[in-house]
Amino acid sequence: MALSIMYQHENKLERAATIEDLPKDASFIWFDFEGADKEESALFKQHFNINGLTIEDVIHSNSRPKYKNYSDYEYLVYQKIEPDTFEAETINVLLKDNVFITYHAEDIEATDEIDALAKELEEKTPDNLTPRVAAMMLLDKIVDFYTETVETIESKVISFEKRHAKDKHQHTIMDDIFDLRSKLIRIKGIIIPMSELVDELERNKPLIQTDDDRHYIHHIQDHMIKQKNLIRNAQELTDEIRSNYESYNNYKMNRVMQILTLVSTVFLPLTLIAGIYGMNFEYMPELKWKYGYFTVLIVMAMMLVVSLVYFKKKKWY
Repeated sequence: MALSIMYQHENKLERAATIEDLPKDASFIWFDFEGADKEESALFKQHFNINGLTIEDVIHSNSRPKYKNYSDYEYLVYQKIEPDTFEAETINVLLKDNVFITYHAEDIEATDEIDALAKELEEKTPDNLTPRVAAMMLLDKIVDFYTETVETIESKVISFEKRHAKDKHQHTIMDDIFDLRSKLIRIKGIIIPMSELVDELERNKPLIQTDDDRHYIHHIQDHMIKQKNLIRNAQELTDEIRSNYESYNNYKMNRVMQILTLVSTVFLPLTLIAGIYGMNFEYMPELKWKYGYFTVLIVMAMMLVVSLVYFKKKKWY
């Protein structure tokens, strides 16, 4: 388990090794928990006076994005996208007085967003830094990472047709298409609930206290609308690619069936003639004829040519 403690002192964000090192006049304190054992769970209860059910949600569950307002603290659940598997990873956020608490499991890579926020706050700490402002900033970081992921997938979808232009006969194309669609579905399953959370925050205004906060949440909403549009466009493109590939395969199959049908039709009368003269009756007039063999070959050749010419005029091939 790892615990990082940061606090605002003289308009700068500094780090503390332990809770005891925190100055009493700190206006903003940030506890970042990476995993939590019994000791940290007790810290939640004793130091922060967090409800036991909330602690259980924070530590043991993988909840959907949500916002809960309790009597003396607020609880938010954010979800980020794991860049390799495109699975949802949860970041729990607790706001209590001047304390900002983030908790994420030990085996996830939430540190990208957490580190980005910490770096920004250390480089330029806002004058009005509060837990609510920090929660909004972290949400913005998560949404920005969404944009990178969504645009990467969109680029793969757009370049898909070009990359596979010469591979249309390979079965791997459909596997790649379904892999892209699977990733899009997983991303959509994260972004849609997060978009609903952002809409709730904008509608009920739990984090909005100033005009800057209102502009900030609208900025985040705009990003999420763009991301949902990109996902929808990418899904439509994969539908079209799949449809085109299936149409192409159907066309190839129809061409193969057409050629096989023509071959069967052309050779059917020839097979009939060969079958007749393959019978072992003794009194067949043509069997003793000197020119019978050559005559039958000529007739068969003429039937073959006439059939091909007829099919050509009918534009069957």
